[in-house]
Amino acid sequence: MIGVGGPSGSSQRLFVAVPLPAELLEFVRACQGLLPGQPGLRLMNAEQLHVTLAFIGEVDERKADAARSVVRSIPAALGGETTIERFLFIPTAKKARVVALAISDVQGVFDRLFHLVMSGLEAADVMRREKRPFRPHLTVARLRNPGRVQPRSESGTAPFAVESVCLYRSELRREGAVYTALEKTALTPGV
Repeated sequence: MIGVGGPSGSSQRLFVAVPLPAELLEFVRACQGLLPGQPGLRLMNAEQLHVTLAFIGEVDERKADAARSVVRSIPAALGGETTIERFLFIPTAKKARVVALAISDVQGVFDRLFHLVMSGLEAADVMRREKRPFRPHLTVARLRNPGRVQPRSESGTAPFAVESVCLYRSELRREGAVYTALEKTALTPGV
């Protein structure tokens, strides 16, 4: 268990996510290598690679503690296997702000985690879920100005083992966001 740092009473920018398994980093780097070197395209570094389950935003210490409790309460058996499928451009291919890798969640691993985390955060009055549907994806690049991104080829597929869920603090800096894990629950494949 990792404890929340920072002075008492201060606000923190938080989110809950599944970190990228270390064995997938080489695959993701190869996918990033397929992207064109266009102006305003910024690749995510290794520490920024995760699948977001809930973006909480700025919260006080009470809500941060409640979010820690939600992450701690996730049953270890909710891990499992999913698959990275292809490039995904958000919001659209013509006006992308985000280049991601879409995740196929046939067994519902991410879906179960999302609903459990969101239900816990809502019950603790930490946040309310967005109206748009949850779509698991791994952001690999961001664009300063929306536009079309043409990878040299499709990403290919790779297995994605869901092995943990973390509560992260996000600090915005000139060189990009810096994420610090505040709480982590290890997961094992479910039955």
